[in-house]
Amino acid sequence: MGNNFSVDTGELGDFMRTLKKAHESLEEVRNQMNQVTSDRMGTTDLDQACNDFQEHWKYGSEQIAEQTKKLTESVSKTKDNYEEVERSLEEVFKKATGRAGPT
Repeated sequence: MGNNFSVDTGELGDFMRTLKKAHESLEEVRNQMNQVTSDRMGTTDLDQACNDFQEHWKYGSEQIAEQTKKLTESVSKTKDNYEEVERSLEEVFKKATGRAGPT
């Protein structure tokens, strides 16, 4: 079972960077939407529909951004933990090999 388990920390790092970029993009979209006003879009109904959409999108994008940030932090911690385990195992194997001496 242990022979089939492996973790590619480089891939975890790439995933983490992708999540961070997604979070930054969502923040940028939310900031831009806050600067748009619908009072010049057209009819009262269209203006209200645009305001409703913006309010729903704002809430949804805030939630997505928050969860993306939390996931990014979790992936970062996981990556760090795997790298620490790899370093520790490497040290243990080096010590074990050094103690064993020539065969």
